[in-house]
Amino acid sequence: MAAVNLDELGHAALVVDDGAKALVARATGMIHLLNDDYMDEEAPVPADGNGDGEQAYVVVPPASLLGIGDQLVFRFAAAHLADDQAAVRDLVAANDTDGFARLLEERGAAASWQHFRSEETRRALRRWCDEHGLQARD
Repeated sequence: MAAVNLDELGHAALVVDDGAKALVARATGMIHLLNDDYMDEEAPVPADGNGDGEQAYVVVPPASLLGIGDQLVFRFAAAHLADDQAAVRDLVAANDTDGFARLLEERGAAASWQHFRSEETRRALRRWCDEHGLQARD
């Protein structure tokens, strides 16, 4: 079973959210980013299939489908920023990451957010790897 680096997988899912395509090689765990802006020059564009009926690559879903995009922010806000949920929705809608960071600092929740984001992201990525027969590697 190929090992997939969770940090790289998380990055790939975010890139896919931005419109790129990413594939994980079942044999090696290597992630191939397939987009003119993000093309990985060290990894050639993969061919389909491996000849034995099993797909050689798994398509990386967007972060939003993994629940690690905006939904993660909203889940955190519901649990830790109950009085600020409307403000959080506005900041997310405006893609105002600096404003969100300021709000976290003002509420003393920055460390809690970092821990929550890290744990929930790793959990979602590990679950995805398990579902696709891949080994997650920190």
